[in-house]
Amino acid sequence: MVGLVAKEWKKEIAENCLGCGECAESCRILTKLAESPVDIATRGVDSAEAYGCALCGKCEAVCSLGLSPFRMFEQRRVEAVKKGEIDLNEYQYLFPDRKVTVMSIFRDYYGIDYSELNSSTPAETAFLPGCTMLTYSPKLTKKVYSTLAQKYENPLFFIDCCGIPMYHIGLPERGDKLKASLRDRAQQLGVKRLVVACPNCYYQFTKEAAFQDLEIITVYEALQAQFITSEGDAIYAIHDSCPDRFVGVYAKQVREALDCKGFQRVEMQHYGRDSVCCGSSGQLGHFRPEWSTEHEVQNIEEAKEAGADTLLAYCHACVLNFGNITDSKIKVRHVLNTLLGFGENYDEVKGKAAAMFEGEAGYELYLQLFAD
Repeated sequence: MVGLVAKEWKKEIAENCLGCGECAESCRILTKLAESPVDIATRGVDSAEAYGCALCGKCEAVCSLGLSPFRMFEQRRVEAVKKGEIDLNEYQYLFPDRKVTVMSIFRDYYGIDYSELNSSTPAETAFLPGCTMLTYSPKLTKKVYSTLAQKYENPLFFIDCCGIPMYHIGLPERGDKLKASLRDRAQQLGVKRLVVACPNCYYQFTKEAAFQDLEIITVYEALQAQFITSEGDAIYAIHDSCPDRFVGVYAKQVREALDCKGFQRVEMQHYGRDSVCCGSSGQLGHFRPEWSTEHEVQNIEEAKEAGADTLLAYCHACVLNFGNITDSKIKVRHVLNTLLGFGENYDEVKGKAAAMFEGEAGYELYLQLFAD
């Protein structure tokens, strides 16, 4: 979000976009509107259109001029919130700065508990799995923590949020507060090294001056000596997540880890900077679920066409999205499942989430999501 309010992105697009149409490839909103970014910028972005953009950044990645059309959609979301054009009450179940969210209810409902992990004793190293992993993959989360504990003494376990859902909804100030809260806690507990599993979290922190005195490393860098060697003949394709698109830290480390341990892999048609969003970026699944599904299907199909039998992702939200396609013959796994030899079935998560809200008791739970 750096520079989001200070810079007028719509004006930049209107003055510089050539209207070549290259950015529309694999972009649902631009394909649907059938207009170039310069035309959209000139007439003005509608608030509904703003929430139809996945904010995935691919438009910038492919633009020959390095323009960022998605930024004008992102900026329009902030404007929509300020003008009251979106009813925030409808989406407050997503807000990680609230006590009750879909994720908190899921953890409570299924008895997910991390009280045995160190959350308060000062330590130089802290592990941040990210909201999605710690909610929907508690066993994998604890496996990663226990593996880290073999290398780092009594590491801290952080359940904090990096704030990305708030930025995506159009509430950057509340996102900033979440990041500041995590930074303060790290300082109070003497943390010098933050091990991060989620690429969204990683890039939220590495770009902020307030985090520059912390050593921020990915879980793949921290655990490279603990990964297992391949013992099968499975063929893997890797989906590269949107926040990693430009710098590629996760993409590089994951591929190096898999290659080093002898795992067979192939590349999909779209990967790296050109990767197609899984459908979860920008909260697209909540605003345009049909487009989110199209993203999921496209990635699954590309993995098949590449000759893979397993699709790996290093963003847990991506893993869950691909797990929605239950009729696919392609297995979906988190990269850490493979490198740590820890199996999980991700197509079960959606059903478990829906089961919470069944019946009268489920309806009462549902109402809690919207209580003030």
